[in-house]
Amino acid sequence: MKPILTAAVLLLINTSLFAQFKLTGTVNDNQKLPLPYSGLTLSNLTGNQTTTSDSIGYFSFKNLKPGKYQLTSSYTGFQKISMEILLSADTSIKIVLQSSSNQLNEITVIAGKPTLLNNTEKLTYNVSNSVTATGTDGLTAVSQIPGVKVSSNEITSAGKGQLKVMVNGQTIQLSGLDLMRYLKSMSANQISKIELIKNPSANFDADGNAGLINIVTKQSKKQGYSGNVQLNGKHWIHDQKTIYGTSNFYALNGSANLNYNSEKLSVYSSVNLDKDHHLEGFQTDLYYPKQTWLQTDTGDYTYHNMNLIAGADYKLSPKTTIGLSYLGSRGVYDGSDHVNNPIYNQTGKLDSTLKTYATYHPVALSNSINMHTIINFDTTGKKLALNADYYNYYRTDRSDFESNSYLPAISNPVNNTRYFDTNKQNINIYTFKADAELPTRYGALSFGGKLSFIDNYSNAFYYDKVNGEQLVYNTNLSNEFDYKENTQSLYATLGKELGKWKYQGGLRAELTQTKGYSYTINQTTKNSYVKLFPSLLISYQADQDDTFSFTLGRRINRPSFWSLNPFKSLFTAYSYGQGNPYLQPEYNNNFELSHTYKSNLTSSLFLNITDNGFSNVIIARPDTNLVYTTPINFLKTYRYGISESYALKLFSWLENNNQATFYHTNANSGNSSFTNIKGYGMYLATNNTIYFNTDKTFAISANFWYQFPEIDHIGRSGTTYKLDLGLTALALKKNLNITFNVNDVLRSSATSVTTYVNGIKQKFTNFQINRYAQLSMSYRFGSKPNKTRETGNEDERGRNH
Repeated sequence: MKPILTAAVLLLINTSLFAQFKLTGTVNDNQKLPLPYSGLTLSNLTGNQTTTSDSIGYFSFKNLKPGKYQLTSSYTGFQKISMEILLSADTSIKIVLQSSSNQLNEITVIAGKPTLLNNTEKLTYNVSNSVTATGTDGLTAVSQIPGVKVSSNEITSAGKGQLKVMVNGQTIQLSGLDLMRYLKSMSANQISKIELIKNPSANFDADGNAGLINIVTKQSKKQGYSGNVQLNGKHWIHDQKTIYGTSNFYALNGSANLNYNSEKLSVYSSVNLDKDHHLEGFQTDLYYPKQTWLQTDTGDYTYHNMNLIAGADYKLSPKTTIGLSYLGSRGVYDGSDHVNNPIYNQTGKLDSTLKTYATYHPVALSNSINMHTIINFDTTGKKLALNADYYNYYRTDRSDFESNSYLPAISNPVNNTRYFDTNKQNINIYTFKADAELPTRYGALSFGGKLSFIDNYSNAFYYDKVNGEQLVYNTNLSNEFDYKENTQSLYATLGKELGKWKYQGGLRAELTQTKGYSYTINQTTKNSYVKLFPSLLISYQADQDDTFSFTLGRRINRPSFWSLNPFKSLFTAYSYGQGNPYLQPEYNNNFELSHTYKSNLTSSLFLNITDNGFSNVIIARPDTNLVYTTPINFLKTYRYGISESYALKLFSWLENNNQATFYHTNANSGNSSFTNIKGYGMYLATNNTIYFNTDKTFAISANFWYQFPEIDHIGRSGTTYKLDLGLTALALKKNLNITFNVNDVLRSSATSVTTYVNGIKQKFTNFQINRYAQLSMSYRFGSKPNKTRETGNEDERGRNH
């Protein structure tokens, strides 16, 4: 027995001594972008091994014996990092390098890094580095991203579908005009970068058909005090100097950032103030068998806004950071809508005219608070992030509404309708989230969960105006509605790198309960569903220049709160909008095969399938002349195509990015009111910045996109295009930036969609008055950078508020 035991022990020792393991990993910057060809040295008592990472930041050391090693990584312009590793099995790690102290920061970063960085997983748009985004608002900055289209009520990816918007990783539960105004309340001076996440992994919420837009606000890393102030003025350029008796359409904006950093404490803040006078509008043309209605709606508004961002992060220890952040705004729109609706008979003669005048006074308040803790257990990537968020959006409005009907050659109205109404929306959202990252021998494991509680109360109280100014409550139009939505989510992802192959698979499960209650009609609508959302990424590095990848993902697009509210919103005496409490979410399945060459050229084939699709539909009734707009589920859409993105890097003085997307859409409806439709579409875009000197302190920018006709839900859109021009100069040791922009130079970005509902042709045109000239000045101040350091939550900054 003793000889057998001795032999077993010797065999175990021998096996341990001669076991061979592998150390793999990636080298990235603090924005999670790969650092290709980084230098790495692995050393122990027996000697050193050196290697370099490949074009996507991947590295590998093979045939290693168990024991303690010292791993050192370096990259030009970044701080060298060293770590100890105890190797007892195959190990995979993540290395994050911090930029060195001499890297240019914020406004001077224009000479340091490109405006656009594109890879398989996301496109990063560095707002601080964009000439045409300087001095603008958050909505305009989003519209400058190649392939991202901003219309009157949604943000979409060209040829692929709707995008959901996040700010610092927190989903913004707004849509339509409320979302547009919320993004407009942010200054581009408050934004560091905007990320277009093309195929979000299971770590992210499943919202957003075509992916996610993540707006990351600024937080300087310079030690000591730093900041900047910015002032800009804007003037809209219309074809007519006076519209409805008003002119002087302008905007004034001022914003400031202030930051303080020490070894343990990081404090940041920014404020943005806006005041403007602008136009909004749309036109709806209806072609009845016996009549043609041409309805234009022009809104004349003044806007006052204040937006505040503040936060602090504190290092409790080298491994643990806690933080608190706040984002709030107050926006007031004072204005009026002028609706003119001439009605023509079959011979083309004027039958009558409807004219509506309504005043509005919406006041919107938003408050968002985040508390977070980040625990880094060791240098191999073991991490736990805890987040608690509260979000409130509170909007009130009051309106005076008067609609008159006129006959030809008669100056007095033959019919008069007058209302006064007040309405309110109060959204409260509580979320709790836990995310863990754990390197294992099988790969990098991420898992976590999230609890979300949403309560949205809204009302609209209408009063008939009779006998002058006497108000009589209107029970038919008034509505009071409460909507609750609770979601419980669990997810897990596993990523592995094997030689030239990279795999990442994930699964997210979301259990959702909804309850809508109408106080007005005493009606309750409940829904409960469990949905699974898989995601997959497979990447192959064929050689130094060529990378192939395949992604798939399932997404959900939930209806907006207003879309679920059955209240009526009047446009004219004969037209209104109404929500649908029975509206269901739509689901999108995305597949993409892509090839990247030298990080410059990306070619992709994609397929998007939308089930249970919904859209706002204009329903016209010739028998009553009533026109109402309501959202319904009625679509299944197949869209497939090819996309090319190319960055030209021939000259140091030219920064050029181009995109072309060609696709075909089949839109099928199970509703007899609509006919199936199909057709091709194409989107072209080019972004160009030319530097006139080697210091890159004087530059001009020209961005242009062209959208050919395409299938839009169950309709067909017309041609639109947009040209933006900008000129920028840096002075006073690059602390002063002066920029002049002209947005939508040709005033050609207004969208129009033609559809047929119940055989009736209708055309909707959004005026989208975006042409303006703007002058902006920004000045940077503060301590000179002496060193930079990781704030402790940099990796999670894209998921925290």
